[in-house]
Amino acid sequence: MNSAADFIHRLNRTKTLSLKLSNLLMEAFRINRFEAQETFLSPGNHASCIYFIESGLVRGAIEGPVEKLSTWFKRDGDIIVPHGLVNQQPSEEYISAVFKTTLIALPFKNLQKISETVPEAMELMILLMAETASELHYREKLLRIPTAKDRYSYLNANEDFILKRVPQYLVASYLNVTKETFSRLHKGLPY
Repeated sequence: MNSAADFIHRLNRTKTLSLKLSNLLMEAFRINRFEAQETFLSPGNHASCIYFIESGLVRGAIEGPVEKLSTWFKRDGDIIVPHGLVNQQPSEEYISAVFKTTLIALPFKNLQKISETVPEAMELMILLMAETASELHYREKLLRIPTAKDRYSYLNANEDFILKRVPQYLVASYLNVTKETFSRLHKGLPY
């Protein structure tokens, strides 16, 4: 299966697409490659695309008092709908590759143009935004867990790929703990 077909397959999990819409979307796709730690969206800039992660790992982060704070991670096969894309508001976050990453980008302008002739494209966009809202709810729930140990356990049960693939200092930031506390939690030691 080629990468464009993988993206279409992933979109079909959100909404079954007509052949016409699938073909129009595939014509609009473009490939983007990023090196490890390369940022492709920064605060104040406008997002212009929906992304599908063909390979690699991507991180969302916000500016913290000392360093950037991780807010989410996505991996191969995931879709990224950047905050502010639909209403063309400036981004409030950094989006960067954790490792060497290949993304398929679907320009939002192309999706808008496609929706003029194929209205189901807008329904797809609404459903993708709903998925993103659901992911934000998960993140809020994680941060409301009062103890670091319980947040670590919740992450291990629900997003263990983060613990397996993401550098520990970034996971510590995601769990809102110090690097030292994370190291102790990860080793099963009291903190």
